[in-house]
Amino acid sequence: MITREEIVEKIWQIPENRLPEVLEVIEKISKEKKPSLMQQLRKITIEGPPDFAENLDLYMSGEKKIEENIR
Repeated sequence: MITREEIVEKIWQIPENRLPEVLEVIEKISKEKKPSLMQQLRKITIEGPPDFAENLDLYMSGEKKIEENIR
């Protein structure tokens, strides 16, 4: 695992004229937000038959089989 001390040590090795670039990157990273739970959940996709949501209870009980209805 990388520590802050290691990062600071590397920063001290960067030439002065490149520091504005480093600052830009650091600012960009520090402003990034972790995606919310809802944002992550929206990325989930489910493959199933066209009537899957409509007949979820039948698929869950086994009365309908997914294999038979996937196109």
